[in-house]
Amino acid sequence: MRANKISAVLLAAGKGVRFKSDLPKVMHKLIDKPMIYYPLRALLRAGIEDIVVVLGFGAEKVKEYLISEFGEKIFSFVIQKDQKGTGDAVRVALPKVGSEKFIIVYGDMPLIDETIILELMHSFGEEKFVVTSFLTEDPYGYGRIVRDRKDNLLKIVEERDATDLEKNIKEVNAGLYLCSTRLVRKYIGKIKNKNSQREYYFPDIFQYAISDHIDVKILESKREFLLGANNRVELSEILRILQKRINTAHMVNGVTIISPDTVYIGRDVEIGRDTVIYPNVFILGKSEIGSNVVIENGTIIADSKLSDSVTVKAYCYIDKAIVLKNSIIGPFARLRPDTIVEEEVHIGNFVELKKTHIGKGSKANHLAYLGDAEIGDGVNVGAGTITCNYDGERKYKTVLEDGVFVGSDTQLVAPVRIGRNAYIGAGSTITEDVPANSLALSRVVQKNIEGWVLKRKKKKIGR
Repeated sequence: MRANKISAVLLAAGKGVRFKSDLPKVMHKLIDKPMIYYPLRALLRAGIEDIVVVLGFGAEKVKEYLISEFGEKIFSFVIQKDQKGTGDAVRVALPKVGSEKFIIVYGDMPLIDETIILELMHSFGEEKFVVTSFLTEDPYGYGRIVRDRKDNLLKIVEERDATDLEKNIKEVNAGLYLCSTRLVRKYIGKIKNKNSQREYYFPDIFQYAISDHIDVKILESKREFLLGANNRVELSEILRILQKRINTAHMVNGVTIISPDTVYIGRDVEIGRDTVIYPNVFILGKSEIGSNVVIENGTIIADSKLSDSVTVKAYCYIDKAIVLKNSIIGPFARLRPDTIVEEEVHIGNFVELKKTHIGKGSKANHLAYLGDAEIGDGVNVGAGTITCNYDGERKYKTVLEDGVFVGSDTQLVAPVRIGRNAYIGAGSTITEDVPANSLALSRVVQKNIEGWVLKRKKKKIGR
């Protein structure tokens, strides 16, 4: 079977009333991505790149996110103006479906992955419909799979419309289907809304197929891949499952996670072997972590790259930055976007870098702000140093060439260039370029008044 002959319809129109939120249901986050990201990722990794998204509540917010995350080429968007049920949502999407068969998946099924999608695709033989199900001891809220005496599908009945006997059924509808486009077009208009919610349920379509002796296959799958979230409690349960799944995969691949229950790693993060991750760490986005890296407790890393043998001490925040081999960051350091830290660099406590390239073997060990700066190799930046890079309207660049030594409590007023091997005396405010191999000082002349303290004390006694 060729994946490009299969489309997908992603249902993402619901408000999610039980979330009690102004945010569209599918936009609630798990670790670092909205729920809708995960089923879309699964579809794409299974080779499906023709996806019709049914939008409704918060349509523009969802659409904007999907395009920014995945690009516009793979999507067709349709609007379900009134949320009249899944049958109505599929009806709205059908004109955009151009393939012979298509998958229907909900936007709030974040535990799904490509293995489930591929299994569904491969199970489609002569059958014209495939329905996924799973067994659960707590089927409340799910549609029940009702089978006939030969174990074939008889119907799917929703919780609110089920009899007491049907409510005892432990096999439930997962809401993931593979369908013949032609047959869906044939039967979709026959679905009625004669139910407790006055909605058009897509699963009702199978009764029309069955009555015409068309095969409907049931694909039994695993609960932990097909759970949906209808409120924040269920979302937290899904988060725990996703967190455990991701962390387990990394540990199996040679990563040490000291306290897996407290560490959150994004779905797209890559981590090399023999890396050690301490408790309460977040590694998010498209971060790449090398081998033999140590990431201490309380650190947040987002969309960043750490090469082999980097050490990140406790409570650092690294965002859209690159740190190369054998460098040490922190504790309590912040690397902001567009920062590049070369090999064997030391960035110490309470040092902040923004849009700064710092060269091999350089050090900024204490209490510094280096923004919009280009710093060469072997540079020492003293405690309390800041680059004054913003004049209220524009940002300016500071350049420290190789071998520069910057004394403590120095202000570098950009634009300014400090030449190779130059020294800056402590307490200086540098407003002009400094030539190579020079010493720059900018201080008020010190004045000592001898005996001043004794005279002051005598005056107080005389009062």
